[in-house]
Formats: sequence, structure tokens, C-alpha cells
Amino acid sequence: MTTTNGTTEVWQARIGHDFAAELHADADVLGLRGRTDIVRAALAMLHASAAEQRMANDVREFYGDETPPLPIGVLPAPPDAVDAGSADVTDAHGSSGSGPAAHVPGARDHA
Repeated sequence: MTTTNGTTEVWQARIGHDFAAELHADADVLGLRGRTDIVRAALAMLHASAAEQRMANDVREFYGDETPPLPIGVLPAPPDAVDAGSADVTDAHGSSGSGPAAHVPGARDHA
């Protein structure tokens, strides 16, 4: 259900009691107060995740079957480290891992 009031909208969803309890525990860990903060944080995470996926889709569409170039300062992982489709790479300082950039084959964001 969506209700519009001026420049804002109210979105509602029913969730089970167990999930609600888990969300309240999560909110305590994250320092969120109340349902409104929980829902805003969840929607912000959803929006950020969708933005990352849109970017990955754009890169995939632009480069097609080609491997996209890695960012400056990021080196490809050694062949033995890239196992079974892993997206691990190593930065110029020797750090490695996988994360949100794993959507792009062979890329890793080191922020």
C-alpha cells in the first residue's frame, strides 16, 4: 500500500513477528531507533544495491564479451587465485579479496 501526502509517500508491508524481532535486534546493533529508521535504512540499502547492479549491467553491456579494464592501481589476481569464477584481484599494495565489484569479472574495489 502506498499513500501520497504532499511530497512524501508512506509505504507499508506486513512482516512476521519473528522477522520483526530480528529487525529490532539488527536495529539495536546499527543504532537505529524505531520502525521508521529501520525502513529508511533498508530502503537506502536497497537503492544502493540496485545502483551497483545498474552500474554492473552497464559495464557488462558496454564491454560485452570483452574483459573490462581494471581500475588504476588494481592488478589482476594470479591465475591460481582466480578459482571457479572468483572475482578476486590484487591491488598494487598486495591486498586482495572480493566484494560488491564481484559483479564485474576480474574487478575488485579497494576503497
